[in-house]
Amino acid sequence: MAEPASTTAAGLLLAKYGVATAGFAGAILSLTFLRGLTRGQAASAVITGFASAIFTTPLAVHYFSLPVDGDTQNGVAFLIGLLAMNIIPGLKALAGKFGATGAA
Repeated sequence: MAEPASTTAAGLLLAKYGVATAGFAGAILSLTFLRGLTRGQAASAVITGFASAIFTTPLAVHYFSLPVDGDTQNGVAFLIGLLAMNIIPGLKALAGKFGATGAA
């Protein structure tokens, strides 16, 4: 018997909340590795990690051909949230190597 649409929709909604929660937890935990930040810098680090986790988790899951289940997505979101403040400077350096200056 097919699953009711409301159950499917609820499952998708919970998966999105799981990714948001895991990404936020990773972003908060990343503050333990970043020392000497002001409150504003700490807040922007958390927002950066959280937003990075939310928006890049589906991309990472697809790119690495990982299973598309809730546990995998939550784990990837946590890792992205945790590592975003270390990954972003590396991406900026890589972009600079190829001539992208970031100026408008």
